[in-house]
Amino acid sequence: MEITYLGHACFKLKSKEGMILLMDPFKSENVGLPLVKETADIVTVSHDHDDHNAVEVVSGPATRSNTFLIDKEGEYEIGGVEITAFRTFHDKAEGANLGKNLSIALRMDGVNVLHLGDLGHELSESQIEKIGSVDVLMVGIGGGTTLELDEVMELIKDVQPSYVIPMHYKVPGMTEIYASKHTLQEFLDKSKFVVAGEPVHKIKIDANSLPDDTQILTMNA
Repeated sequence: MEITYLGHACFKLKSKEGMILLMDPFKSENVGLPLVKETADIVTVSHDHDDHNAVEVVSGPATRSNTFLIDKEGEYEIGGVEITAFRTFHDKAEGANLGKNLSIALRMDGVNVLHLGDLGHELSESQIEKIGSVDVLMVGIGGGTTLELDEVMELIKDVQPSYVIPMHYKVPGMTEIYASKHTLQEFLDKSKFVVAGEPVHKIKIDANSLPDDTQILTMNA
């Protein structure tokens, strides 16, 4: 499986067969970062905020006759990709302040990926148990409207992924609404996990060569 980081909380996953999945595309004018048109067979949207719901950036499918949108909870199997979309919340008040959130657990080419969207609370024991093994965890580290850094560290310990890919943090060029977000460096300074080499834009993940202990995989757009 190939993972490409497109910025903010947006990732493109490509299977060995060429199936393309796009996660949480954003509106450039909202975030302040560029996002070009992409082909995608599957698009997942964690919630209906402009920095996660820009399905209009998809120009069409790559291997299917049409693009399949996942923005509701449920279990899906599309072109050999198994996906579970489960309801979480954008805050600690069961969505009363910021609304609901959809977290995505998927299996592609034997690799288990968990994209948490804008998760704003700790996962329950039953949720963690149901998710099962996680090879790649994509988690927001910016704080404020998502988990704070201490909470992220606890979640990583609970989930025990092979790789953690930080997302949803402050980078140069973002609009003013993201000015108070934590930076990647703040996360790395607090983390005690090993960093897996230099930052990459694109990487291939092999189910047969995952690290035994959790590593932080930094990616740049």
